Amino acid sequence: MQVRTLTSAAVLGLFLAGASTATRAADDDFYKGKQLQIVCATEAGGLYDIYSRLIAKHMPRHIPGNPNAVVLNMPGGGSIKATNYIVNVAPRDGTAIAGTHSAVPTLPLTAPDQAKFDVNALSWIGSITKDPFVAFVWHTAPSQTLEGLKTIPVVMGGASAGTGGVDMVMLANELFGMKMKLVIGYKDSIEVKLAMERGEVQGTFSNSWSDLKTTNMNWIQEGKVKVIAQHGFTEHPELKGVPLLMDQAKNEADRQALIFMLARQEASKPYFAPPGVPAARMAILRAAFDATMKDPEFLKDATQAHLAVDEPMNAEQLTKMVRDVSATPKPVVERVQAILAKASGLR
Repeated sequence: MQVRTLTSAAVLGLFLAGASTATRAADDDFYKGKQLQIVCATEAGGLYDIYSRLIAKHMPRHIPGNPNAVVLNMPGGGSIKATNYIVNVAPRDGTAIAGTHSAVPTLPLTAPDQAKFDVNALSWIGSITKDPFVAFVWHTAPSQTLEGLKTIPVVMGGASAGTGGVDMVMLANELFGMKMKLVIGYKDSIEVKLAMERGEVQGTFSNSWSDLKTTNMNWIQEGKVKVIAQHGFTEHPELKGVPLLMDQAKNEADRQALIFMLARQEASKPYFAPPGVPAARMAILRAAFDATMKDPEFLKDATQAHLAVDEPMNAEQLTKMVRDVSATPKPVVERVQAILAKASGLR
């Protein structure tokens, strides 16, 4: 009887092992002949688009079956359009992922009327880099310092509510008594910078540092713009002497509000798939992303394009960051919401 029982258990074990092997083989074969869609939340030609096209070029090599990858640009609402597409329209089989602004983890809290998704339900893959945002002004702006913004009105350009270029102006004006004026409605940071050249606006208060370096290095070299603040938690090695916005906080309530809004910079170029993608497919995508971050060819291309790959996050780290941001104490979130709501006429 004992021998028969052991034999039955062994047969069951072999059956389950065989089924598991067959399932893994099926998942490994899934991407063969498939197309991986990478939804980019900005227009073609911008920093996020460049990153997405590098992912499209290199990540498929690390996916069994080597699928073809294409980039679909879907700008709108500071990544709300792209994220809503991934959540509500995109296939949930592992053939669609998105690369968005770092603001996505806070959007359901800062723009709840537009962001109709649960960030904790998204299938997070990883983030390419941390990247502090900076404030900079055109060389003809009436104030060329952060302190000057407290007494001299400067016109800042932005896209829409929910993006850093808009929300951080509202926050800084309220918390620190700054006098910035805001012109919004631009599609993205590219249009904001074109507006600076045309003289429509005099600066932007929240723009990726790597974006400025990558797409407008000549502005820095020729003195056309001046970086007047950095939004990181510590001084960036390339921005020595540029004031930290965090140092403007004089009490814990202001610090907590800033931490809530700036924590997302730690995952500046996040990628995720829809909710409900099979676990085995997500494991494949996450492993491929992690391998891409270490791929010498990817790193070479990123360096040549002047793109940062600074402390990339894996899925576990990114998921934890999103969960932590979502768990921000209610009074802090409500205070930020109240500040942003004061500019509801701009939304």
